[in-house]
Amino acid sequence: SSGINAEYGVCGSLVTHGTYTSFGQKMVLTIPNILDILLESPHKYNVLILVRNLVFNVKLHPKLLTHTSLIDFVLSSIVLEKPKQTVIALQVVLYFIKFSTKAKSIFRTKGAGQVLGKLELQLKNKPNEDILADLEQLLLVYN
Repeated sequence: SSGINAEYGVCGSLVTHGTYTSFGQKMVLTIPNILDILLESPHKYNVLILVRNLVFNVKLHPKLLTHTSLIDFVLSSIVLEKPKQTVIALQVVLYFIKFSTKAKSIFRTKGAGQVLGKLELQLKNKPNEDILADLEQLLLVYN
């Protein structure tokens, strides 16, 4: 199983799986308003996987960064109570800021430091090795 929810549907699954190649990533972004449509989906985890796949392609960063709601969506997905979702969201932030000083600046402006700091404190009380590993890797690049 790919981790895609049944409710996400065939279309959602096809779009997500299409983003595993650079050709598919470009095709997905030709769909009018695709990011706005995706960000309204109740299936946050699946949308995060799709966004992570898009962020793998550094050439797409400028286009993706113009959607400030995407940054808000990613940061709001970092919650200790949803570890799988949080790991994917941390990876998205990492891939953005690792390759783009503009992305790093945008994430800082959007309050990423506070979100990451809060998560770090929560992990002291309720450890989660998967989240901690990704958070530590991200903080090395972020700070």
